[in-house]
Amino acid sequence: MQPEPSFLCIHCDLMPIERPASLCCRCKATASIRRLYLRRRGWTPAWETHLRTLTAKAQQKKSLFSL
Repeated sequence: MQPEPSFLCIHCDLMPIERPASLCCRCKATASIRRLYLRRRGWTPAWETHLRTLTAKAQQKKSLFSL
């Protein structure tokens, strides 16, 4: 099951994102935040989707991992 795409900043979850980045203008302007979200080795769109799914479950206070 794919989560619906989020249009909020992945750092602050308050402001709309600036395309193609996943950060809002304010967070993107902060160098330390930009470095935090640089693509790392092994960080794929599938991995990011997985992390967003876990974040959504955590926000809904659901079990993160099912057996």
